[in-house]
Amino acid sequence: MLPEEAQIAPAEPVAPPPLPPAREPFWGYTDLALFTGLLFASIAVIVVAVAFLLAFHPEWRTDQTPLLLPTQFALYALIYLSFRILFQVRYGKPVLKSLGWRASRFHLAVAAIGGVLLAFAVSGLASLLHTPKIDSPIEKLTNSPVSLAIFGVMAVTVAPLFEELLFRGFIQPLLSRTFGVVLGVVFTALLFGALHAPEYLWAWQYVAAVSLVGMVLGWSRARANSIIPSTVMHGSYNAIFVIALAITKHM
Repeated sequence: MLPEEAQIAPAEPVAPPPLPPAREPFWGYTDLALFTGLLFASIAVIVVAVAFLLAFHPEWRTDQTPLLLPTQFALYALIYLSFRILFQVRYGKPVLKSLGWRASRFHLAVAAIGGVLLAFAVSGLASLLHTPKIDSPIEKLTNSPVSLAIFGVMAVTVAPLFEELLFRGFIQPLLSRTFGVVLGVVFTALLFGALHAPEYLWAWQYVAAVSLVGMVLGWSRARANSIIPSTVMHGSYNAIFVIALAITKHM
């Protein structure tokens, strides 16, 4: 028997090294490329479906207004399906929570009021920039009260949700991780404006105004760490223009 002082003390368990912090966001540019491919495939499916419908309804070739809302809803559904394939199959993650649909301390009433104020500010800016009057598809789409009501509901609810999921939920966090928060917000806003350009016949004044809106929405998303406030702000912003459209066309 060894003396007490000569006994070997049992080795203490070695703590495992700390895990590296989870990457935020967990997706990368490969995922962006995959999503873009799925999105283009979705658009191709919609184009083929529209061509098929036009073959059976030749009258729609001159006026495609009846197809605008269904194709828009189909596009949003395919966008969600693309996200679901990407996040659940590749990572086993939920779609909405991954894209920032989470509670925040950003007061939603402030977001809603901010959207209204933003709409008036953008209208003033458009006036200063001498924004040209254009014949957009929206004008034809809202000729009847029923079509205006359907368009209005979509513009205030579905459209803001999916645009925020795509731009402020998916793209902005990725660009912010690469370039920093400020440039991530700016680059996402410029892309947001550019992708709306065909809707406004490429008039630069509209692109500038929509990009400005994108910057404000991007700031609210970064500040809240959630897309819920930016979605509410986006919806209230759109609501002002829907109300203005209803007043000028049907009242």
